[in-house]
Amino acid sequence: MPRSFSITTSTPSLQLHGAGPGEFTFTVSQALGQPVRIRAVLEPEGPLQRGWLALVGEPERELAPNGTQTFSVKVSAPPAVPEGSSSFHLVVVDADNPDEALAIGPSVAFQVRRPGVQAPKKFPLWIAPMAVSVLLMTVGAINADAVLRHDGPGTGGSGAMPTVALSFNGQGSYVDLGDPPALHFTGHVTIEAWVRPSNTGGFHNILAHGSSQSPPGELYLRVFAGHYQAGSWDGVDHGVSAPIPREDSGEWVHLAGVYDGSHWRLYRNGKELSSDPDPVGAVPVEGPWAIGARGGGSERFFEGDLAELRLWKVARTAEQIREDMRKDPKDDAPGLVASWPLSEGRGAIAGDRSRQSQAHGVLRGPTWSTP
Repeated sequence: MPRSFSITTSTPSLQLHGAGPGEFTFTVSQALGQPVRIRAVLEPEGPLQRGWLALVGEPERELAPNGTQTFSVKVSAPPAVPEGSSSFHLVVVDADNPDEALAIGPSVAFQVRRPGVQAPKKFPLWIAPMAVSVLLMTVGAINADAVLRHDGPGTGGSGAMPTVALSFNGQGSYVDLGDPPALHFTGHVTIEAWVRPSNTGGFHNILAHGSSQSPPGELYLRVFAGHYQAGSWDGVDHGVSAPIPREDSGEWVHLAGVYDGSHWRLYRNGKELSSDPDPVGAVPVEGPWAIGARGGGSERFFEGDLAELRLWKVARTAEQIREDMRKDPKDDAPGLVASWPLSEGRGAIAGDRSRQSQAHGVLRGPTWSTP
């Protein structure tokens, strides 16, 4: 499903004071090269009620090939709603062919603030030295725990379990990422993910672009016949493969497939598991992306749990992989194309946290889990 529209907003968040309304503005442009009638749809996230949102003007509008349309959305919270944060996003589709052209806008949030909140009491100065001492002890304990949990041998998983993940049933569930232009690149590549497969026989894609037949093309990180694999296909297979260690059964493992210009490399928990020389890295693919399946969701469905997927158009080193595998990279980290934490815990959207592509995914059957 191509992402044929671009949606931006200059206001990612705002505060509502009392019961007063607020307003967001979204700008929509298109890349179809022809006039199209678009329809705007508001999608609440989490517990947000649709009645809090109101689209200003007509939801369906004509969009010229090089033109834009601006949609304003008024937000308000009922007086009885307590203070807190809520979020939503705008979805735009081709009104005549909604299954053929779609875009998911950035998530925006508003904070409800109620008047009359009592000012905080002055902080007792005598507590400061004690607080510093407690903080130092806490930091020391956290660092010690990090060393114990993260710098071990890495067998049977890394010891750093994701707290939220997506569970895939291996029978048709996947995340539809569409085909964002920013995800088209060739050559150097790094694909990362936390994985806990429950079925390692046959094909089970973790993250894949395509495949396409004319021209032939595919890019993937996957599980196949008891092996971890990363690579590409352009009519000829390019990549690296390694047997899944027995101790990985039922455990969380961090995988990274890398092409550095001369070798495909496979990393497990930050350590190189296997490498193969090859002159070909990421190849052109005329097809969509997917998490947990072949692009478009037709086959090769993953069975198990996935979290924290990232796509880079650079070859990351073992040191960089180890440094970032247990924390979020910066949104604008050099070479970061897309980052799907899969940490929402609810809703039908898998958000892309990077600034590069905003390649938000639509859930097609997987369920949220808290391992």
